Amino acid sequence: MPSERFTRFGIVGGGLFFAINGLANPFFTLYASELGASTMAVGLMVTLKAVLPIFIAMPAGQLIDSIGPMKMLQFGAIFLLASLLCTVFATGIPLLALSQVLIGAAIVIMASSFQVLVSKGDKDARNDAIKRYSMWMSGGGMLGPILGGLIASLFGTPMEGYRAAFIAATAATVIFMLLLAWLSRSYPHPKADEIDISAKDVLSVKGVVSSYKRGIDLTEHRPVQFGLTATFLIMYIQALYMSFLPLYLAEHGFATLMISVIISVKGFTGMLSRFLLSYLMRHFPLEAILMTAGTIAAVCVVLTPLAVQTEVSMIVIAAILGGAVGVNLPVSIMIMVDAVGDSERGKLMGLRLLANRFSQILSPAMFGLLGQFLGLTTAFYSGGAMLVFTLLGFSAYSRRNLHLATWGKEKKPAE
Repeated sequence: MPSERFTRFGIVGGGLFFAINGLANPFFTLYASELGASTMAVGLMVTLKAVLPIFIAMPAGQLIDSIGPMKMLQFGAIFLLASLLCTVFATGIPLLALSQVLIGAAIVIMASSFQVLVSKGDKDARNDAIKRYSMWMSGGGMLGPILGGLIASLFGTPMEGYRAAFIAATAATVIFMLLLAWLSRSYPHPKADEIDISAKDVLSVKGVVSSYKRGIDLTEHRPVQFGLTATFLIMYIQALYMSFLPLYLAEHGFATLMISVIISVKGFTGMLSRFLLSYLMRHFPLEAILMTAGTIAAVCVVLTPLAVQTEVSMIVIAAILGGAVGVNLPVSIMIMVDAVGDSERGKLMGLRLLANRFSQILSPAMFGLLGQFLGLTTAFYSGGAMLVFTLLGFSAYSRRNLHLATWGKEKKPAE
């Protein structure tokens, strides 16, 4: 199978993976609440999603560079299946907490592998593949919650409906694993004599320390510094929104299906933003696009308590936030990927997702504490305001101190 076909699989497969994740993820906080978890407990459990990835993100990236992305996708799918099974059979907090640890590992392994698959080729082909991957990812993020909401709404009680959505995601994962096994047979995996380090060595204490050292060395490149910091801030917004928005909407009387629609609208506009991205890239520097999008997303967080008063205004806010967050993944990857060689792409993606996982630790934990003691409305106001000022401050700092090559370039003429 030509390498271009595997790039196409990376694009479409990423969409399928995020659709499966979207079948279950929006209902986790609602499911946990039904099982008796408090707002703070929900925040702490969602935080667990980022714990294991902190320890495996860089080794996973090194293994992708070493044994190839297709084998790593198969390992990630095992974690995904185990996570969903824990959720299906959960009757209390312990299994729910374990499911979040496992899903975090699955996401960091599989997302890194897909991103490496689509980062091949020359710059123009690579950027086009990254944009298409991001569009499919958002499409999966749109379709998954809609399907999950439809499944959940078929049952008489919320608990039965949420569990049915998790069962559907589990079945879809099994089918996806069979597809991976079939495709992997024709993928040009690195030969044994081409593998510079074994999985055993990478996962040893010495190997883990070495992989993190190699990854941190990549931060000597200023585009990598900028991309990591910017994506951390934007994913902080994404993490708190996806973790607590369903719970907040449910508190205000939104039906399960309407919650699914709102989350899907966010994914839909994230997909549409890719069509606008080509125009923006012709007229503005990538760094300016990323920081403006992040600031818009933070403002949407501040406005959420006002928008939640009606379904229409909530859909509008979710649509704007989805479009703003939607440019984060392709633009941040484009900024960073040109700074490193092909042999370091796995480590770079691991480093990027490591920054994302740190944001997923801080965001739900801090927001959960605010929500527990001050209420979710105050948490949205205060958390959003803090993010707006942080993003504006980082944007000013970047322009003055990082001196990135593209930040001050002249506009390209429209094609």
